[in-house]
Amino acid sequence: MTADLSWAAARELAASWPAGPVVDVPIREAVGAVLADDVLAPRPIPHYDSSAMDGWAVAGPPPWRITEEDVLVPGQAHPVVTGGAIPLGAVAVVPLERGVVVDGLLDAHAPEPGAHVRRAGEEAPAGAVLAAAGGRLSPAVVAVLAIAGVDAVSARRRPRVAFVLTGDEVDTAGLPAAGRVRDAFDPLLPAAATGLGADALPPVRVGDDPAAIRAATSADADVVVTVGGTGRSRVDRLRDALGDAEVLADGVAMRPGHPALLARLPDGRPLLGLPGNPLAAVAVLLSFLPPLLDALTGSTALEAVEAPVAVDLPGWPGGTSLVPCRWGEEGLEPAGAARPNMLRGLAASDVLAVVPPEGVAAGETAEVLPLPW
Repeated sequence: MTADLSWAAARELAASWPAGPVVDVPIREAVGAVLADDVLAPRPIPHYDSSAMDGWAVAGPPPWRITEEDVLVPGQAHPVVTGGAIPLGAVAVVPLERGVVVDGLLDAHAPEPGAHVRRAGEEAPAGAVLAAAGGRLSPAVVAVLAIAGVDAVSARRRPRVAFVLTGDEVDTAGLPAAGRVRDAFDPLLPAAATGLGADALPPVRVGDDPAAIRAATSADADVVVTVGGTGRSRVDRLRDALGDAEVLADGVAMRPGHPALLARLPDGRPLLGLPGNPLAAVAVLLSFLPPLLDALTGSTALEAVEAPVAVDLPGWPGGTSLVPCRWGEEGLEPAGAARPNMLRGLAASDVLAVVPPEGVAAGETAEVLPLPW
């Protein structure tokens, strides 16, 4: 077990998790999956010459005799619609609004060769890489693959994330009495995980019972995220519930979020333990769930994002600070309300700024974690 890892070392630990299995994913279910292999165009896109306009496909100079033949000779025209196939022999398309038909003859100015014709392969030739291995499939990329005629891809699916919420003092409705708190995690964490590229399961609330916590970690999920119970008080029972799990990180040099925990469950799945304070929990989730998801899916990790800061962001000598910030005219500005138990600063923020122990001076740049909503 390693205690008080640096923030960077803990992220590297999460990023080193073994990748999950590769399966054939139907194209209808492929959004968010990560490709194991390049996907090549099986044929040109588009796969035939087509019309870009409603009108007539024409061959030779005007006038043109209207015909329904599929092969044109000079002096003939064939009616076409947008996206319709161009008959053999046609050299251009006359748009509907630019031609006049009288007694079966089309009259119009002769179009330039190739006018209003979409040539086969003009978007992609056969064999072109449509999507590269390691890429996470967006809806737009999946649409390209569908147009190309791809029915399934070799990929790793979006990991399923189970949330186990602890805490006997949490109310799920109404105004809590003194000593009790309202649940903030049910509406927050699953949406955040979905935005990060996971399939979030509905949270399960188990209180502070170690047996119930242990049972909930057996959920049918690729990652288990627990909330609360990572501190050292008498009511923090997560460690009691871990049993034979291997604790890899028990405390991270970060704030908020120092009581973070990362463990390997007996079946090899990762368990990420979030602190019970809301801002601290989000800071830990945004720090360590993305590298876990990238590792499990074999995704190509994105380059770190940096942004200028408008004011000094003081550092914390004990490690890394994650500061809720919003965009100002000259760069990032702290959003305030940034204590571990607060959420209004996060709600007003665009990113979390990653501040090293030495701080970041105004005008310099800081690494940022974009918020997934």
